Amino acid sequence: MQVRKTTLIAGILAALYGAAIGIAADTPPTGKVARPAKDSTKDAAQAVDAPEPGSPGDTLTREDKRMAYLVYKLLDKNGKIKGANLKRGAKLFYQNCRPCHGEDGHRINFNPMGNPAFIGQRAREDMPTFWYQMNFGDEDRRMESYYDEITLDEMKDIAGYAQTLP
Repeated sequence: MQVRKTTLIAGILAALYGAAIGIAADTPPTGKVARPAKDSTKDAAQAVDAPEPGSPGDTLTREDKRMAYLVYKLLDKNGKIKGANLKRGAKLFYQNCRPCHGEDGHRINFNPMGNPAFIGQRAREDMPTFWYQMNFGDEDRRMESYYDEITLDEMKDIAGYAQTLP
């Protein structure tokens, strides 16, 4: 339950952050961001520097940034990961995820008290939770954090592949 609350909060923060700075769907949550100018006499599409990551003006946590990236850059309107290399995702899944989750992702049931739910279903139906746990782990379920071990592109590929699992 704590992970869902954390994911919900991260998702809300990501949405608020995106709305506050006018982030576009194809713009990562770091670097230069096009925002409307405050002075209506200026060009509304004028690019303004976003705070440098880690600077005093950068108030987002790494969790907020990674969740905003998921919401604004990686997900299509149907909740599917865009641009994933599924072949590489399968290889990375087998290297990093298979030991705990099994060959087909069915070794761990996320809903032991009800209808079985496995990694493929979680990736398809609740990508924010899947993404958060893959990045930052879940101590209650002994899921390790991979934020510092697996690159963002590799995580995107794993997430895309996981959505293809039964």
